[in-house]
Amino acid sequence: MQKLEAIRDYWTLRADGFSAGNQDELNGEARIAWRDVLRKNVPAGENLKCLDIGCGPGFLSILLAECGYEVTAVDYTEKMLERARENAAAEGAAIRFLRMDAQSMDFPDNSFDFIVSRNLVWNLEEPERAYLEWLRILKPEGRLVIFDGNHYLYQFNQDYLEERRAEGYQDGHKAEYIQGVSTAIMGEIARELPLSRLERPQWDLNFLIGAGVKRVCADLVRKEFLTSEKVKKSIVKSFTICADK
Repeated sequence: MQKLEAIRDYWTLRADGFSAGNQDELNGEARIAWRDVLRKNVPAGENLKCLDIGCGPGFLSILLAECGYEVTAVDYTEKMLERARENAAAEGAAIRFLRMDAQSMDFPDNSFDFIVSRNLVWNLEEPERAYLEWLRILKPEGRLVIFDGNHYLYQFNQDYLEERRAEGYQDGHKAEYIQGVSTAIMGEIARELPLSRLERPQWDLNFLIGAGVKRVCADLVRKEFLTSEKVKKSIVKSFTICADK
């Protein structure tokens, strides 16, 4: 995992701005929308033990705690965890935060009922290893929910590149959340990461099926656009994967 520290260093630079974005989500309509998404996907049962992997400044972790679950959250970037602890304290949310590599989890087998991760898998060097680890620590009948997207596929796929060149394109990065950090840093790192060149979530679904999950499905968010030649195209921008062990 040669790029793990470089990835950590980038997200260290982004931690303050990313936290500001999370706080705005918590103070707006996104809070209710995301809380409803979590409740819709949570498995049946009482006293659920939940894990947020790649928690960043703690957005999903806080919402899970708000729903009344026992929550553990992990991230590899120390500064992200600092901001997560601050945000959780401000919300009065009781969450256990730990520094951990998502590709090598320091938990016993069958530890959690519900595992979630938002916008993490795309920037892993060994996503196969990560998924196997997450399934290992997931309890039988437990559920894994992944929120992610094809963030850097434009570097390898013409349709995704054309979407970025289409009239009215916006990359979604707000200046107040970037805070002067060059996103080109992550772009260069992403070029060498395995999932950047694959159209997902098909890869994820195939891998999880091969790993033996009982049930897996995906919800897609597609983007339609017109190319410079006025040809209508559609790409997968983001997706949610739900897998039952």
